Amino acid sequence: MILLDRSRSGPDPRLPWKVGLFGGGSVLTLVGIGLESPWLVAAAILVLLGGAALRWLPGAGPGAGEEPEDDEEGDADRESGRPA
Repeated sequence: MILLDRSRSGPDPRLPWKVGLFGGGSVLTLVGIGLESPWLVAAAILVLLGGAALRWLPGAGPGAGEEPEDDEEGDADRESGRPA
């Protein structure tokens, strides 16, 4: 069995895009099935695959979207008014 690290350090910055694409893809799928339109169902599949592809874009891993931490020395310079 493959062991996967599923720990996250923060919220997913692309979650609104994923939810929107999966919601839009599901609506397109239902409309395409209702209208019996193969091209609309195919478009819905592409939208759903696009939502799934967001998982593998660079920068989506743990720690993505977080601001870099400043060192303590820089903070002390800022508080004292001295230039860094």
